[in-house]
Amino acid sequence: MNNECIVSVIITCYNLQKYIARAINSCLNQTLHDSLYEIIIVDDCSTDDSWDIISNYLVEEQDIRHSNPRRQIVRGIRHDNNKGVSAASNTAINNAQGRYVVRVDGDDYIDKNFLFSMTQVLDWNDDIGFVYCDHIVIEKDKTRHIQLNTLDKLLDHGAGVVFRKKYIKALGMYNEDYKNREDYDLIMRYIKNFDSYHLRLPYYKYVKRNGSLTTNTGDRKNIKNIIDKDLGVN
Repeated sequence: MNNECIVSVIITCYNLQKYIARAINSCLNQTLHDSLYEIIIVDDCSTDDSWDIISNYLVEEQDIRHSNPRRQIVRGIRHDNNKGVSAASNTAINNAQGRYVVRVDGDDYIDKNFLFSMTQVLDWNDDIGFVYCDHIVIEKDKTRHIQLNTLDKLLDHGAGVVFRKKYIKALGMYNEDYKNREDYDLIMRYIKNFDSYHLRLPYYKYVKRNGSLTTNTGDRKNIKNIIDKDLGVN
């Protein structure tokens, strides 16, 4: 990987064979030069064809000289057993070479200007700890609408955020005890220590679908209550 890498894109995947290629392609199709970022895909022991699809994007070391340069920025890691999205995210962070990290869920995707614009905010503002953007929400019936973000909304979904890696590591990364609402826990800890910036552009494509972790509202509410108690939130 080029030592100029400034941002590591983390794609987590568990049984997302219908969506994972779109997520990867959106991360490859960026206006930020490919020498400046990497893509780390962590498959959390999927039981469908997700890993086979991911493998099509990986380049064997002996083939690097003859491969598409864009494909050279993709790395894949597969867990031997299912550990949950927090553990998958931490696996990627521990292998990340960029000074910034952003997680793209395997069923979501991003605008081509996402990485360039978001990293520019952090590059030029040392006082900003993380930057988040607005969303285009794709509903289950395929209709789309723009969702303007607020910090409260961000705490509910946690998507489309670029963090400074050194700050995430200082905070202990994602809490692997939480199999849901892990992003809420991380951001709550983060905003106690670092400022954020809202980039008012809809660069993250947020896909609603049956079976996703965010649709389990009862579970999410219970876990949020546990997190709030642990963090001393009233």
